[in-house]
Amino acid sequence: MIKFGEYLRVCRERKGVTQSELVEELVAEDASFSSLDSTTLSRWERGVSKPAISKQTLIIRYFSRSFNRIYPFIGEMESLDIEANFCAMGFSKFVGRHRMVADFPVNQMDIKQLQVQDAVSSGMHMTALRKNYLVIEGLYEFGLDEDLHHRLAMQPGNYFTVCQYQEEYFGHFLALKLNSESFQRVMNFSLEISQLDEQDFVGKDEAGEYFIVGFFSIGDLPISMLWIGFYAHLIREQMKVGKVGGLVTTKEGEAIARNLNTEMLANTRYGDKCMKSYYADIGQMLLTDTIVKMVFNPESCPR
Repeated sequence: MIKFGEYLRVCRERKGVTQSELVEELVAEDASFSSLDSTTLSRWERGVSKPAISKQTLIIRYFSRSFNRIYPFIGEMESLDIEANFCAMGFSKFVGRHRMVADFPVNQMDIKQLQVQDAVSSGMHMTALRKNYLVIEGLYEFGLDEDLHHRLAMQPGNYFTVCQYQEEYFGHFLALKLNSESFQRVMNFSLEISQLDEQDFVGKDEAGEYFIVGFFSIGDLPISMLWIGFYAHLIREQMKVGKVGGLVTTKEGEAIARNLNTEMLANTRYGDKCMKSYYADIGQMLLTDTIVKMVFNPESCPR
C-alpha cells in the first residue's frame, strides 16, 4: 500500500518545487499550515511522521487543483494497485448496512479470493441482471419491464461489474453512463427510467455522468470490493466522468447517499413511495477525509 509521505514526495517532485517552496505555497493555501516548516515536511515525506487526516486531504486537494486531476499520478505509480490500496473493511463501515447486502458470515472468507470483474467478461451478467431487476422492483416503482431493463443495463458505456468468490456470484454493481442532459433530467424527475433509450447513453470513451441503478451483495466484504472497484474506476476515468447520482426511497439509502458525500437535489412521489435524488461531482465524492483515510492510512483499517 502506498504511504502518504511517498505520495506527497511524488507530487512535489512532479510539480518541480523544493520542500521550502511547497511549504510557502501550503502556508498561503490554508491557515492550518501556518506553523509548517521544511523540517516537518521532510519528516512527512520520509514517513517519520504524518499530518492529520484533515491536512492530508487539504494537501491532496491542493495538488489536485495544481494538476487539474483528482489524486494526480496515483494511477501511474509503480506497482500500485488502486483497489488494493483501499481499506476493504473500512469501506464496509463507510457504506453501512443496507437491505441489498444479504446477511452472510464473511469471517472465514479469504479476501484475496474475492474478484471484481466486468460483468459480461465474467459470464455472470445474466445472474446479475436478474438480481438487479428484483432489486429495483423492490425499491422503486419505475414501471420498467425486464426486457427494457436488460437493454438499458447492457449499454456498452455502463459500469457493470460482478464480485466472484471461488467462481461463484457474490454480488454486482450497475451504473448507467448517461449524457449530461439526460442525467440532469433523471435527477430532476423530468425523465423516467422507463423512458430512457439508446440516445440517452454515452460510450466508454465519451464524457458523461454515472447514474447508479442497483447493487447487491452476499455479505459485507463483497459489497465493499464492488464499491472500491467503482471508486478506483472513477479515479482512473475522472476526465470522462462529471457527476454521480442515484435515487433513494429508504432511510438507509439516504444514509449511504450522505456517506458518499452527495447532496439531495429533488424529490417526488412514485405511488406510495417518496423518492429523492442525490448527486455530486466526482471531486466532491473522492476528496474527503474518509476516502483519504482509507487510501493512505492502512494502520487505521479495521482487521
